[in-house]
Amino acid sequence: MSRRWIGQYDGETLVNVKADVDEAMAMLESLHGNRTSMRRRILSGIGTAVKQHVKSRYTSMLHKRSRALYKSVTARVFKSGAAVKISPKAEHKNILYGYALAKGSTIEAKNGEFLTFQIGDKWIRKHQVTLKPKDWIEAPAKQYLSSSSYREKLEQLVQKEIDRAEKAAARKALKNAQ
Repeated sequence: MSRRWIGQYDGETLVNVKADVDEAMAMLESLHGNRTSMRRRILSGIGTAVKQHVKSRYTSMLHKRSRALYKSVTARVFKSGAAVKISPKAEHKNILYGYALAKGSTIEAKNGEFLTFQIGDKWIRKHQVTLKPKDWIEAPAKQYLSSSSYREKLEQLVQKEIDRAEKAAARKALKNAQ
């Protein structure tokens, strides 16, 4: 049984597919090559696929399109190769509203007594507004990680690493033969 978890790291969503990548790395064990680089390339491919899945689903979760929010979803692999970090870094005036939408937040009036905004034709004045958390990152990521598309992508990435290692071995053998 593979262990997949989605958690938090410094306010960012983490996608950990450690056991699945460990299985793949065990298959690649006999190949000569930098295993850390192999692991990072595999995790990078998985992170990119998860990121694309989150981006394709976010409008159905938030019921609104935002180009800045769409473009802000990033996937980064930790240097250690332990996990992939999926994060919504959309910001406006140093406020990371991607996180505020995902985890919920309370917005309070800063320079005045009230927050004033318009909904339709009506103007609203409030001391504070609370945003409910919307699971627009974790739910699509979990959905992708439990899909057959994820398994196919992982197999494709492992095969790519095998081909890469075989090509490097053939070049090395050719070089040694000369």
